[in-house]
Amino acid sequence: MPELFVRFSLSQTGIAAKRQGLAVVLLSLSFGLTDLPAQVSGGGEIAPVPAMRLPDGGIPLEATLETRTEARTFTLTIPAPRGQILDRNGYPLAQTKVAYYAAINFPYLPNAADAEILRYAQERILLVNRHLGANWQISPELILQHYENRRWLPLTFSSILSDDEARDLRPILGRGLMLHPVYMRTYPQDNLASHIIGYVGKRPPRKTGPVGDGEALWGEGEGADGLEEAFNEQLTGKPGKINVLFDTDGSKLTEELMQRPIPGNNVVTTIDLRMQQLAEKILSQHAKRGAFVIMDVRTGDIVTMASWPQFDLNVFIPSISQEDYRELQEDPDKPLFARAFRGLYPPASTFKVPVALGLLEFQAVTEESLFDCPTSYAIGDRVFHNWNKNGEGSMNVVAAITRSCNTWFYQASVSSGQGVEPIASAARRLGYGIKTGLPLKAEPDGLLPTDAWSRGRFGHDILDGDLANISIGQGTVLATPLQVAQAMAAIGNRERLIRPRLVMQVQDVNNRVTQTFQPDRGRLLNFDPYNLELVIKGMHDVVNDWKGTGKAAANEDIGIAGKTGTGQWKPLEEQNVAWFAGFAPWDYPVYAFAVIYEGEPGEGVGGGRNAGPIVGEFFREYLGEEDHLTSIQSASEDIRLAYSESMQTRPEIEAIYNGGTQVAIQLNVPQNNVEQPAPEPSRESGFMRGLRKLFGGDR
Repeated sequence: MPELFVRFSLSQTGIAAKRQGLAVVLLSLSFGLTDLPAQVSGGGEIAPVPAMRLPDGGIPLEATLETRTEARTFTLTIPAPRGQILDRNGYPLAQTKVAYYAAINFPYLPNAADAEILRYAQERILLVNRHLGANWQISPELILQHYENRRWLPLTFSSILSDDEARDLRPILGRGLMLHPVYMRTYPQDNLASHIIGYVGKRPPRKTGPVGDGEALWGEGEGADGLEEAFNEQLTGKPGKINVLFDTDGSKLTEELMQRPIPGNNVVTTIDLRMQQLAEKILSQHAKRGAFVIMDVRTGDIVTMASWPQFDLNVFIPSISQEDYRELQEDPDKPLFARAFRGLYPPASTFKVPVALGLLEFQAVTEESLFDCPTSYAIGDRVFHNWNKNGEGSMNVVAAITRSCNTWFYQASVSSGQGVEPIASAARRLGYGIKTGLPLKAEPDGLLPTDAWSRGRFGHDILDGDLANISIGQGTVLATPLQVAQAMAAIGNRERLIRPRLVMQVQDVNNRVTQTFQPDRGRLLNFDPYNLELVIKGMHDVVNDWKGTGKAAANEDIGIAGKTGTGQWKPLEEQNVAWFAGFAPWDYPVYAFAVIYEGEPGEGVGGGRNAGPIVGEFFREYLGEEDHLTSIQSASEDIRLAYSESMQTRPEIEAIYNGGTQVAIQLNVPQNNVEQPAPEPSRESGFMRGLRKLFGGDR
């Protein structure tokens, strides 16, 4: 399946590359140089340019330099168009186009006074302003400096012209007024995937001194964030060179193209444009702030990675004003912050999945282990609460996941006597506390508390009270939405922790693949298959059983397995987060996902109420389009056929899904059925707290 995507992207990129080749030619023509007889082949390759010849009656270079002291010859650099950033099917996320500035083209004015030079320039600026209703200005000092040192080159004075403005100016061009072309980055999807793509930074300042040998016709920007920065070297093309000869009156006598610019390479991402669009739309409708990540369980491909709110990438082109940038920085919703892969949050009850796996792997609990699910549980003099204010009865691990019972996990974790190691071991295998390896800067490690970490920071192993908080994804444990999605993909494929992949390949302008990034199979999970299936059964029931906390994410076309989570994020501000994470289809998954919803201060949130519906609505709409449902069902069937037969024929595993597990002895389910963040544990006096630490902590 991924190979088909690559082949299609090659076709799409070929079209785009051809367009960029045309842009090179058009740019040279628009600069006002001699017509370049260049051709573009059907495959996008730029054909060689015939040797340039001086026009009849032209003055040879040697004669010009010897007899015309005011003549000039320059070797100038022609910047190359920056390569594209594409989605997995070849649709453009970042492109380069030709744009124009209004510019003055000075003649040589022998013995002209400063006032005459200024008048020449200001008359043309005024003409353009009147024609377009603009108010562009340029300082007299800059005009005079340019005339003194650089009069052979155009002096730009406008901002980037719109297509309509450039067209309106064409009738008045000539007589010292021209359109000066440049390559300009453009983002055709505006703010889509803005935190992934990044942007091109500000161009170098205007040059005012003498024209240097090999000077570029205009300054180029560099990638400042996201993939624009990470792949700046590949996206940046190789500049060309042109030799231009000017007469004493400022007119160009001839030019010679010495080296044609080579466009930058194209970066093909794993992002699916349609899935990204849909995820961002639904996220924006349901959350003021949040993130949504979808990964391919088979390859690790990130098909969607949305952070909300976003920002319009095009405001950075050609540069953003200090005022506008300050406004973005000071926005309380932090639109510049890439929540999906840089935001650290308590994973809340989604973390009960690795906790349950760890307890099962270390035999701290078994399928038959029953713990009560009361409203609270005491550890020393501290009282830890369940999210449900009513006791729910006795349950095993499957029911504890289904109901997200905090007090079950407190008891199971603390009573094992093995401390944090069962949890830390399972969570490490699922990628918590480790960067995923995205080719984007500033990805955090997250925080997975261990005894070694606690000894280094506090001088002692993790105490039972802290262990209780960790067992429900609170306290010191932190993760990004991307890390949670990666963990869910590992559980869904039941075999490996596959590293997320964001870029599939890099292609040159002629569609040749210059760099490829194969899926990284990562490392084996080494979980007992039976334990994995017990946990997956609980996740299945979260969505598909009447007792589950995530029924709002249910989908009739494909079964979804997931885990809700509601956690205290900023307790002092009474600000909480809601999670929903899992995979679909639940039995042979194709996609894993994680959604986080940032609540407002004082807002009551719940994973089943705020995050689950985002996933549910996404799949309902996505599967209702084109042949998406058929495609996912077919991919899931392929996975089933490739799955180990020994896993499928084990009767004890089959029994998990055939009513063979003891789910609960007694179950009291509240009517609202919405998980709430557990209250802070009640704390004893400082004196008692000191005694507890002195005599061995909470244990």
